[in-house]
Amino acid sequence: MNKKTACALLALLLLAACAAPSQPEDGEDGALIYYLAPEEEARGGDRIQAVREPLALPEGADDQEIARAVVERLLAGPSGGELTSPLPEGTELLSLELQDRTAHVDLSDELRELSGVALTLADYCLTLSLTALESVRAVRITVHGRAVGHQPKQVFYERDVLLSDMDDVLQTVEVGLYFLDANGALAEERRTLSLYEGQTLAETLVAALLEGPEDRELRRAIPEGFAVNYVRVENGICTVSLPAAALESLPEDEESQRMILWSLAESLYSIDAVEEIRLLADGEEMKLFGQVPVEQAAVRPQG
Repeated sequence: MNKKTACALLALLLLAACAAPSQPEDGEDGALIYYLAPEEEARGGDRIQAVREPLALPEGADDQEIARAVVERLLAGPSGGELTSPLPEGTELLSLELQDRTAHVDLSDELRELSGVALTLADYCLTLSLTALESVRAVRITVHGRAVGHQPKQVFYERDVLLSDMDDVLQTVEVGLYFLDANGALAEERRTLSLYEGQTLAETLVAALLEGPEDRELRRAIPEGFAVNYVRVENGICTVSLPAAALESLPEDEESQRMILWSLAESLYSIDAVEEIRLLADGEEMKLFGQVPVEQAAVRPQG
């Protein structure tokens, strides 16, 4: 089975599993937590189902404490019934930080036991449970700070879960990803990316760039630990939001910083719709990327 066929099969399985996650009636108390129904009993193929669960929170708990309580509730499993947690037994929440309405969820090694549909369903349950909170718009899931398995995405949004139309399951787009060659110069690696309904080309491209090159003759310009909150393109302007903590992983020398900036910029400019790039750090517009003026890469090069 080739990679494209495998991706299509996975998408079809996910459509059957979570085409329309069920929700309880409004007016009930508690937080919405999304669990899995038994596969043989899922209604109409809908395995992801929501239950309102009470959260053990101190008075005056802030948004981050509430988000942590939601994940801890999901890890613990439902208080009753036949639903189950999608996460392996023993999985622990190592940390959760809210930055620019993105929940950065770092879990223990048990999550690596999951792959394929099981991993995607776990991602989706976490995403739906957290984005049900007004304070959370997106979710980034890692294990000890690293991406899990071969996730096509690094950052998840609620819309990523609502797969509903088989005609929109999969398309492929060819892009250019820029890495460093043996001489330390930027070199293009042509890559065909698979996009599922709800995924944008820009965020899928950045996820692939952060994962590194497939060509063994190339190496990544962007350091390990560098994270991106979200990427979106509107009216030709590509906004890339970074957590301020990601900037701490930048090398000290200016030339290396410039290569990192241009690795990101040149890759994004391989998308025809991108004419300008805007960088944010925790929601604030950046003028400098380390020591490098952002304006050097802010506009698509001519020619």
